[in-house]
Amino acid sequence: MRNWNSLYDILSFPIGILYFAMTLLGIGNILTNSAFSVFFTMSNELVILLAEVCIRTGTFLVVNFPLFFMLRLVTRKSGSATGILSAFAGYIAYLTMTMCFAGSSLPSTAFSSILGLSITSTRAKTLAGAVHYPLQTGVIGAAIVALIALYNYNRTRKRSDYNLFAFISKDTQCVIGTVILSAAAGFAMAYAWPYAVRTIHTAVEFISSDTTNPVNLMIYGVLDRFTSLLNIGAMIRTPFWYGSNGGTWLNMVVGSVAGDVNIWTAQAAVGGLTGMTGRFITPYYVLNIFAVPGLLWAMYSLKTDYFEKRRTRMFYILTSLLSIFSGTLLPLEITLFFAAPALFFFHLLYTGLLFGVFQAMGVYLGFNYAGGATLTALPGTLLELLSYLQFTSLQKTLLMIAAAGVISFFVYFLFTRFYYKYLALDLFQTGRKNHIVKGVIDAVGGIDNIKLTHSSTDRLVISLYDPTKLNANKIRSLGSVRVYDTKAGYAITFGAASTMIRLGISECMRESIRTTV
Repeated sequence: MRNWNSLYDILSFPIGILYFAMTLLGIGNILTNSAFSVFFTMSNELVILLAEVCIRTGTFLVVNFPLFFMLRLVTRKSGSATGILSAFAGYIAYLTMTMCFAGSSLPSTAFSSILGLSITSTRAKTLAGAVHYPLQTGVIGAAIVALIALYNYNRTRKRSDYNLFAFISKDTQCVIGTVILSAAAGFAMAYAWPYAVRTIHTAVEFISSDTTNPVNLMIYGVLDRFTSLLNIGAMIRTPFWYGSNGGTWLNMVVGSVAGDVNIWTAQAAVGGLTGMTGRFITPYYVLNIFAVPGLLWAMYSLKTDYFEKRRTRMFYILTSLLSIFSGTLLPLEITLFFAAPALFFFHLLYTGLLFGVFQAMGVYLGFNYAGGATLTALPGTLLELLSYLQFTSLQKTLLMIAAAGVISFFVYFLFTRFYYKYLALDLFQTGRKNHIVKGVIDAVGGIDNIKLTHSSTDRLVISLYDPTKLNANKIRSLGSVRVYDTKAGYAITFGAASTMIRLGISECMRESIRTTV
């Protein structure tokens, strides 16, 4: 538990950057998206330019999240600029090797121009005649390079000053070693990663074999969110959004159009939305506008300290608005995956269920999007939902989505509270919860030394009568990542288990009072 919570503590900073990136994308989308012309039309040149800056900056931050993930991990573990520079140099070597040695038979979605890397002309015959890009291995590739950089950093710190290469400084040797091993990892990944790509392609073919089957849509929904988490979502989205796997539509005005999103956008352009496409988008309206706010406010309601609730209230308000008007699924899912894995898998299954249910009911609402980027696209926002009120053919669909949304809000709200209060720790009743509760009570000097307890979704706060009795090392041995002093008391980071531990301590305090009486 401690190692997993520690990883979330490390990643909280890049996740914050990701939230900021989604905010920039949302602002840029609202100001420039022609689909919102039914509400307003932005014609000020300066505002449009600023919106484009927001979009480009947000896109760069989202697309390169694996890089920030890697640099943050190396920074916290090494605490040195040498480790950071080694990791960055190793990442370039890793990407370059995948670009040179990955097979050209893979689908285009397996590649991406990461950090602008590409090969357009070369004397190598195997690379001639086409533009080559690095393999898109997402967070997995970044994690491999981070581990290599940390290994080399720790190894070079222990290097003898009298070895064969003593004339090379430790820092330079760290960079050289990281580049060499990362290049080797890139070479290996160029031959190993295609198996993962082919597995995803097989899943795509299975789903597209019958897109009217609710089970197939459920599989799509689960795979879509899981691959997005790994920063490789284009491999599952692109074939359905822009390819024939998502269907085709023939119109005398625009000709033949392939792809679920392309079809919906083309129909919107000619004012002829039929409501028969959009099956790969519909659940996002429910998730962004209703489900995510339900989850967020359930987390807020679990805070027991009034001052802490007041301090963080604006964050939950702004994050809810961001989800409603822009969408925050990606950063939220990364947060859940590391902070509350079981809750993440509930969300994953519920997302798949929404895809299947909407398909079974024949409820479709698409996404008017002329761009080609799937990772930074913002489907399922409130403004787009409201823009379809003008189409009488979609009014029943909108009502069905709203009803499903209200239900989803309460499902997420109630299950989130239930998870943190009863499922976050010791799910299989092994006695671990009681062990940690008793251990914490002993570490703070006994039940009589506890003045007050508070908790949130990631930390426990205990106010003590005699702070000198606190044994921080014992608390850390129970799985806590950090123990630090605050105005409210000692804050102990237990992650998702914090609420259950507080409830266990409160029960022990009540038992102690009953025994005394």
